[in-house]
Amino acid sequence: MEGAPPASRPGSDSLCEEFSKAALGSFPSPSWSDLPIDILISILQWLELPQALAFASVCTTWRAAAIGAGVPCSFAPWIMSWGKHLKETHVHGRCSSVVTCNLYHPVDVKKYYGVSFPKGCFVLCCGASHGWLILANDLSNLVLYNPVTLAMIPLPPVTDFTCVEVTCGGYSLKGNFFEADRFGMWFYQKAVLSRSPSKGGVYSVMLIHNDSSWLSFVKAGQDKWQVVSTLRRGGSYLDCAYHKGRFYSVTLDGMVEKWNLDGANGPTRDVVVGGKPLPGCIVSRHLVSTPWGDLLQVRALVAVGYPDGVAFEIYKFLPDGCKKVQENILEDHALFLGLNHSACLPTQNLHGIRSRCIYFSAPVLTHAFDYLLQLRTWGGARTYDLERRRFECVVPSDVDKLMYGLVPSDVWITQNL
Repeated sequence: MEGAPPASRPGSDSLCEEFSKAALGSFPSPSWSDLPIDILISILQWLELPQALAFASVCTTWRAAAIGAGVPCSFAPWIMSWGKHLKETHVHGRCSSVVTCNLYHPVDVKKYYGVSFPKGCFVLCCGASHGWLILANDLSNLVLYNPVTLAMIPLPPVTDFTCVEVTCGGYSLKGNFFEADRFGMWFYQKAVLSRSPSKGGVYSVMLIHNDSSWLSFVKAGQDKWQVVSTLRRGGSYLDCAYHKGRFYSVTLDGMVEKWNLDGANGPTRDVVVGGKPLPGCIVSRHLVSTPWGDLLQVRALVAVGYPDGVAFEIYKFLPDGCKKVQENILEDHALFLGLNHSACLPTQNLHGIRSRCIYFSAPVLTHAFDYLLQLRTWGGARTYDLERRRFECVVPSDVDKLMYGLVPSDVWITQNL
């Protein structure tokens, strides 16, 4: 999970100073690294995983204590699940307390860790980029939240959008009323960041929303969302990604657009690949920027002849269009797809992560509801082996998909400490 450099993490200095004083008393110029290992391990027992990971990055001694205490040091993405929270709010109504989600490692899911969010800031998650989460709060406004540094950045309110009307106790959209805290579940589909706010400089947020038919942007420091695309009835955006200084978006029918947000007259759009309806059912499309500079499109589609009823195909963007490639294009890499900013990561330093595999968590797919409800292989976080063409469960879904209509409850968070 990406945050600011360890020395500048909010709360790190005060945490170290407090325990240094307690452990070392009045010794002159005490060093944080001089704290006894048993004291450091005692501190770790009071921390949730995100803070423990931040703790481990302070210095060599603290990292050794974290390893001794069993804090996992893998840099593989983790899966955050809030299915238990969805169940609780369904039974008890609006959540009035701190929300705690579970964080699982994709290789060892028997041991999980809690991640707590401040009261009112978490109703659902609609994105994860560069270690930051994009959350909808109890007013259905979006916020950026870093679960390691605990930094929070509010984004412009949902009432900015002209299609949203404020009513007593909630919002109205197309004549339908929603309670304020429930509105975001239907209005937001996915959001991605161009870069980490922790790095400084200007970052942008791209948002797919309003039944997946609208595309909007906001830059750091701006107080208004800018709607740049509204598809005709029945059209849907399925994914967006940031690649080589530009945002890209892909629609259900395969149209790929490249967006320049820095044009003199506002954002401009270039169509990279024209849309063309395909026979059969497209389950999902994902755009992935690779470490070697390619932009890939990964399609999940209904495949009757396949063991689990769904097949993944990989396409590479070329100057003259989009070309299907073999799974060996990944070589020693794995893909992490879902609500997160899609990632292509080398596996040689990710213990237990398999190359040529897709680690997948299901996003909202309203266009394929009827089909997906029949699949036992859908929901939760799963792997798809591109050579064997089979799904395997990584983290079982905590959500009854018939009850919740396939609302996603899992997102990959990529660490980068």
